[in-house]
Amino acid sequence: MADDPTASLDNDTQPNSVNDLIHSLRRTAVTPSNYAQLPQTVTSQTLPPQTRSLLSLPETPAPRPRYRSNGTIQGSPFRAARRVVGPTPRSWLEGSQNVAPPDLKNRPERLYPTELNHLPGLPADYDGDKKSRRLQDVCLRTMASNWEYIQGYERNNLADIPTSLRVLLLSNIALYGPEQGVGYEGLKNLLIFPTADGADADRASTPVDLNEGFLRLDLSGSIGRSVCFKHLCEFLEKPVSLPAEEDADDLTWEETIARPLNATIPHLTHLSLSHPPSTISWPRLLNVAKHIPTLTHLSLAYWPVPALTPNSRTAVVASKYARDIQYGGTNYYSHSLDDDYREAVTVLRRLADRLYSLEFLDLSGCHSWLRALSWQGGEEKGPGIDWSHTWPKLTTLRLYSGIMINLDSSYSNVLTFSTAWKQARIVEEELHWWTHKDAVRRRFSYVDVEKDDPTVYQDFWKGMDDEESKKKRGVMVELSGRRRREAPAHIFGAVEEGRSFAWED
Repeated sequence: MADDPTASLDNDTQPNSVNDLIHSLRRTAVTPSNYAQLPQTVTSQTLPPQTRSLLSLPETPAPRPRYRSNGTIQGSPFRAARRVVGPTPRSWLEGSQNVAPPDLKNRPERLYPTELNHLPGLPADYDGDKKSRRLQDVCLRTMASNWEYIQGYERNNLADIPTSLRVLLLSNIALYGPEQGVGYEGLKNLLIFPTADGADADRASTPVDLNEGFLRLDLSGSIGRSVCFKHLCEFLEKPVSLPAEEDADDLTWEETIARPLNATIPHLTHLSLSHPPSTISWPRLLNVAKHIPTLTHLSLAYWPVPALTPNSRTAVVASKYARDIQYGGTNYYSHSLDDDYREAVTVLRRLADRLYSLEFLDLSGCHSWLRALSWQGGEEKGPGIDWSHTWPKLTTLRLYSGIMINLDSSYSNVLTFSTAWKQARIVEEELHWWTHKDAVRRRFSYVDVEKDDPTVYQDFWKGMDDEESKKKRGVMVELSGRRRREAPAHIFGAVEEGRSFAWED
């Protein structure tokens, strides 16, 4: 049959099956003629180092790194993910260690901003839509969601990104980034070029015009977690122009002249320190504020009560010769029972002295201590804020409550929202009419107070018959129907009787 020409013709015209190919490969023998064509492998036997040195044998060469089809080295910590044709199966994503849990944004210990433009100063061509499908916005959101990988793998190239994109990237990290925020190393790589060997670059090697247009710094959610005030001072504090005495002899005249005289961010005007942890320090903020006197826009949303000693609210100094003395300036009942905001007013005054050029101030979510903005303690408790000299350039004050109201909101949340709205309205009237030494005066510049609109929620519980829904709707209808007089009654306290805050329907 093997010599039959018809059979050979049939074998040539019909393709061989897989079993025939495997069978032919098994019968193929390695002969000396085709041995040289096979890929060479390590044929020499490995010997212990002592035996190799005695026999004067060369060192065994290290194996070459194995490359994948996409060009990355196998075993590299920054290797790219393997591409799969078509959509990724859902079973592959379940239980993956690289996928964030679905409730990451809803953890109570970490508040996130709700929009990218919560702080003014974004580029003029940005539309402010966080769901934009432009290629640039999609790339920035992807970089922010994978920031832990990007800041390590692309740390040598982050400073090359245009300034407008770096500003947008920081805001995207605040919304879609990791739990701890941008991080000190990631922020430094965005602002300063690293050296070739991977070490930190000194300021002398940083281009002068690298951060000349860097006017907006968004550290929402990062300050107090992955970026502390000491790290922030490194970018805002101006370096010493002259070297120290012990180092003066080691530097030449050219090296002394080449030392930069500006800070890493020389012209910062917009700064967001919102959404910090509860342990954030006001005294450290005052220390940073003295390095940025030209700041015009500041966000302190969700900051705690201003205090110089926040951990001493319940601490007292005991003495056997007199009564116990409160250690800090604010005790546990200072705001609720004593109506004493002296320490909070003192901190705000110091902040205003350092940031006298503020035009925009965001205090959203700070409804627990907004009373300090309109507090007038008198001679016994101390003076309040004198709005004729405090932030004279202020034009916008944002006082949103930060409380989200929906159909399932409890009655206590609705009452808290109502109290926050009333306090914001009091501050608004206080900015328009302020008292000083029993004299009524007007503020020189008009301040636009941004606050919640209660009319949006007055029809939420319309048609519900349960008692709690009726009470919640009654609170919102009451807020929507209220309007203020020309000036609040407590401002005319020196003229007319009573200091209660009067409303009229």
